[in-house]
Amino acid sequence: MYTLSTIPKDGKLYAIKGYTGIKVRYLKQSKHIPHSYVSDSYISANQNAGGQSQNFSAHEPAQPASHDWSYYIYYRIGGRQGKQVLQKIGTKSQGMTIKKALKIRMEKIIEGEHALCEQESAFTIAAIWQEYELQKSTVSSFASIKHCYQYLEPFYTKTPLDITTKEITEFRQELESRVNRHGKKLSSQTVAHIVKLLRTLIHFAVKNGFSPENSALYFDIPKVQNTVNEYLSEKQLKQYITALQHEENIYAKAFLMTALYTGMRKKAIYYLAWQDIDSKHNIIYLQAKNAKKRQSDYIPLPLSVKQILKKLPRNSEYIFLDSNKKPYANYYQKAKAIKEKIGLPKNYRPLYMLRHNFASLLANNGTNLYTIQKLLTHNSPAMTQRYAHLNDKSLQQSSRRVSKIIQKYFEE
Repeated sequence: MYTLSTIPKDGKLYAIKGYTGIKVRYLKQSKHIPHSYVSDSYISANQNAGGQSQNFSAHEPAQPASHDWSYYIYYRIGGRQGKQVLQKIGTKSQGMTIKKALKIRMEKIIEGEHALCEQESAFTIAAIWQEYELQKSTVSSFASIKHCYQYLEPFYTKTPLDITTKEITEFRQELESRVNRHGKKLSSQTVAHIVKLLRTLIHFAVKNGFSPENSALYFDIPKVQNTVNEYLSEKQLKQYITALQHEENIYAKAFLMTALYTGMRKKAIYYLAWQDIDSKHNIIYLQAKNAKKRQSDYIPLPLSVKQILKKLPRNSEYIFLDSNKKPYANYYQKAKAIKEKIGLPKNYRPLYMLRHNFASLLANNGTNLYTIQKLLTHNSPAMTQRYAHLNDKSLQQSSRRVSKIIQKYFEE
């Protein structure tokens, strides 16, 4: 097998075994030229001058000064079907090595992809967001997505090919150390959502043909412990109900009771219409336009909710909004006031904790996860799985029932 020291002295190009994209040509005499890249004409990268492909070892022994090699790099721009490039980058006598050649080749590929990106009028992150917003603005969680987008300002003018893994890592580190106007650091979950949004926008651009794929990118998403702990103890639940019974605003009282008894998402309650209430069959219909998964669904109508809704006047098609779709009361502030009045932890979210509490009560009282999934209208069982650790009581009871059945046969 040939090595660089035994390359045929015929002036042809030969590939080097183990080093993709590198070729060499034997020179009879060393011709010292300036350290600059001299481009040859674009020729086929898959054949040497003799029409054959050769592989050789990369071992480089000492040679007489008159013996020299020219190093060439070859690559494609624009994927497998893209343009092939063969380029001379220097000689051994100039200090060129295989390691340097590999580095230059990578730099040239990136430069070429960037140039191609510009030629194809690649979208910037800001332009990608505009397209993304047009398609996703009707999603119920879009408000939180839009909130995360403001943090991506450093990438607004960049295309996906302009962004590097190093930049993403530094961006994440900056987010983790950033302090908001309230003097608090961003939560790990918020940082994860922001980095995920950047990844989503880039994937969206590639999928829709707005940008070539940047396969060199790696997203290190912060790990978030998604354990539910926003549920009320028996004492706290009694205190909450007592405070709710003393609420003077009947709309706020009905709103929070609906959340407490059904575990519905706050948006679904906000836009709950009178036509969605089936008092005859005790069902609440959830319209697709207000559902997180954009699918219509239904849940049971608790008797307590049914009774308090009967007391509300019908001044609008909506139960908790007026004819201008304005809420009759600031439901969030009402929930926050009750939370603070009974001394719940600061990290408890005034409205969302009622949904978690509803699910936690179900799990702690032996309800199977499939039923919990249906009552919460979760799209995936994985979302309900977060409540599995609260279902231990049911597991223990089931285990004891099986033990009794088996033990019965031992006692016969």
